[in-house]
Amino acid sequence: MRLAAVDGGRDDDALALLLHLLSGIVWTTVRQLSDLTPDIVAVVAGELTCQIRRYPWQRRPRSIAANLRADTRRAVLAELRPRNRRHPERGEFLTADGDVTRLMQVEPEDTDDLDLRDLLQWALRSGLDPAELGLLIATEHERDVRTVGGDSRVAAAYGISTRTLYRRRSRTLAALRVAAADYLAAVA
Repeated sequence: MRLAAVDGGRDDDALALLLHLLSGIVWTTVRQLSDLTPDIVAVVAGELTCQIRRYPWQRRPRSIAANLRADTRRAVLAELRPRNRRHPERGEFLTADGDVTRLMQVEPEDTDDLDLRDLLQWALRSGLDPAELGLLIATEHERDVRTVGGDSRVAAAYGISTRTLYRRRSRTLAALRVAAADYLAAVA
C-alpha cells in the first residue's frame, strides 16, 4: 500500500497489483451500484485508483481493504447521486424539472412515447406497494410546488420521520427502476 500511495513512492506496478488484489471490491461495488450509470465499472475502478493513490497509510495502517471499500463507495455515490442531508430538496428528483403532474397528463400525440401511467400500473401489477408509490408521488408533488419543508409536511402527513421518508422514497425509486427496465423489455 505504501508504495502505491503518492506520499510513499507512487509505484505504478504496486498500484496495478493492488487493483488486481482488490478487484473483488470493484465487482461488489459494481453489482450494488449498477443502476446508476452504464459505465459503472470504469467509474468504480477509477475511483478506487484515486483512493489508493491518496490513501493516508501512515494515519490508517489497519483495515486497509475495508477503508478503501468504504471510501470508494462513498465517493462514487457522492459523484453520481449528490445530496445534502440538511437540504434534501437539492437531492435526486424523479423528473428533470420536478413536475410529476405534467407527466400524468396524457396527450393524444404522445401515444408513442413512454407513458408514465402505464409504467406505474406495471409496477403495481409487479408487486410494488401502492402505499409506497403514493408516498413517492406525494413527495414529488410537494417538491413540484417548490415549497420549503415539503418533505417534512409529507412525512408528518404519513406519520413518519423525514429520514424514514427518504429511506422509503429511495427504496421505491430503486423498485421503479427495476420495473421500468422490465416494462421497457416487455413493450419493446
